[in-house]
Amino acid sequence: MESSTLRAHLIDEADLLKRAVAVAGPAARVPTCPDWTVADLLDHVTEVYDDKLQCVRLLREPGDADVLVRKGSPTERFEAALAELLTEFDGRGPDSLAYTWYGPDQTVGFWIRRMACETVVHRADAELAAGRAIGPVEDDFGLDAVDEFLTVMLAWGSRANRQWVAESLAANAGLVVAIDAGERAWTVRVTADGIDLVDGVAEDAQAAVSGTPGEVLMWLWRRLPADALVEGDRAKADAFHDLIGQFAD
Repeated sequence: MESSTLRAHLIDEADLLKRAVAVAGPAARVPTCPDWTVADLLDHVTEVYDDKLQCVRLLREPGDADVLVRKGSPTERFEAALAELLTEFDGRGPDSLAYTWYGPDQTVGFWIRRMACETVVHRADAELAAGRAIGPVEDDFGLDAVDEFLTVMLAWGSRANRQWVAESLAANAGLVVAIDAGERAWTVRVTADGIDLVDGVAEDAQAAVSGTPGEVLMWLWRRLPADALVEGDRAKADAFHDLIGQFAD
């Protein structure tokens, strides 16, 4: 998906998040992040935006001394961080160099995509905190966000962070799960060395997660329960849902 389109989705999702926060109120609990209030959720997203702002500006991983301090209410801090982040994205352009933790892509465009995906997930958190159902995700954006999760978080992340997930990978080696989001499908294979990803639904898939792109995205990020969207061996799907919890917050 083009960076300009992802930027537009970032803006739209941030607006939906802010609206849900206003309905829920700052003291409401976030059911998908039980330790957080809605104010905590908004502060978290603000801190993420600020961290990525510094990744772009400093061209290195920010340290404690680089943390930005903002004044005002949680909503005011959120709005200021988003506005500053968008200004930085626009001023540099998606192809410009930026520090990222994802080795294959060291550009501003990576963060535009990552922040759009981050925001849609936390928008869902805010909606649940407001007592609402999770709202729809536009299909093309949902497909791109599912691809980001599978490609970046799982396939690449399982190897880049293998020292922290080796035990879980070994325990789940041999697990094969299909992910069917309509216009695109993938098969995930867990090995002791990492998580492999191929296009399409493999015949040996032990379970399948099927739904709209937005539904599949929320399942992968564990904003839907393990038994939602599942066909086939539910125990295998449960095991996969637990495993990806190490890559999804």
